[in-house]
Amino acid sequence: MAKFSVSGEDDGEGPSNPTPKRRRIAISYFTDGEDDREDIGNPSGTEGEGDVSAQESQLVQREEHVADDQDPVAENSDDFFWFRPISNNNSGENDVSATENRDRSISVMLTDPDVLDCCICYEPLSIPIFQCENGHIACSFCCIKLMNKCPMCFMPIGYNRCRAIEKVLESVKVSCLNAKYGCKETVCYSKKNDHEKECIHAPCTCPHSGCDFVASSKELTRHFKRKHEGSAIHFTYGHFFSVFLKVADKVVFLQEQNGAELFILHSNVESLGNIVNISCIGPSSLKTVYHYDILARSQGCCLKLKSFAKNTQDLNAIDTTTSTGFLLIPCGFFNSSGRLKLEICIRCNVVTDLANVQ
Repeated sequence: MAKFSVSGEDDGEGPSNPTPKRRRIAISYFTDGEDDREDIGNPSGTEGEGDVSAQESQLVQREEHVADDQDPVAENSDDFFWFRPISNNNSGENDVSATENRDRSISVMLTDPDVLDCCICYEPLSIPIFQCENGHIACSFCCIKLMNKCPMCFMPIGYNRCRAIEKVLESVKVSCLNAKYGCKETVCYSKKNDHEKECIHAPCTCPHSGCDFVASSKELTRHFKRKHEGSAIHFTYGHFFSVFLKVADKVVFLQEQNGAELFILHSNVESLGNIVNISCIGPSSLKTVYHYDILARSQGCCLKLKSFAKNTQDLNAIDTTTSTGFLLIPCGFFNSSGRLKLEICIRCNVVTDLANVQ
């Protein structure tokens, strides 16, 4: 059954023609004879005119009476329309349904995810987005670098916003790249890179030789304690413990006694001695900072380093030779068997800004 709004108030739209239309009705004249029909059709007949005027008056009254009783919604039945009112409840249901349709999200698949990246720097587009007169788009950073000249058509760019793409970016949400490592965050596409740089679920590789396990730092420490427990020296935060370092040792694994964090003591042989420092397995976004002290003693001499452990997700990504926080231990500190006793203390601190760490 089709419904038609007559008044235009129910659906919020008015008629296309501002002049109100008068309902069409069929007028039939019933007479007793053919002569009467001829009189009605004769414009000069006064009697016919009177009869027609009377009948028209009655029909107008009937039409007004019917118009008052008839309802504003039509239902098509053969050649006639029957009208009935639209209830407010139905209108409310339609409004709710429309709201639900607007609020309902849909899943789509991008066959080419790069379509939402800046074609100049190849980074995900972020608001504001600008376009030239030919429709080429670029992020604001590239517009500044290119001095507001489109690299494709050399037209000015950086003055007209591309609102359509901005609305698309605001509505597109993607799962974190680290979802398989435990991250459940869903972020706007334009903030995807920023989130992944700070995601605490960033994958870390197991530092043990021959192990290819990859997981979040939390899962990695559990894995190391379960699979390689005998390979690490266990310690307690805030207490000194001893490590016997050999000249040929490149790494020594240190793990908190409860298996919470995993650290690596690095040792690189240089011409003047061994460069020693400590790093922590975990993403750089961790708000926990680990300060440490390293003491090396030999024949009444003492070398001491106070620094903090830098986070790393991969053992091979650490370059101790370029690190500013390291201790150079001269070769003379090692005994005749090529061993050196180090005293180490690691402390756990929570900070909000790594730049303030001293």
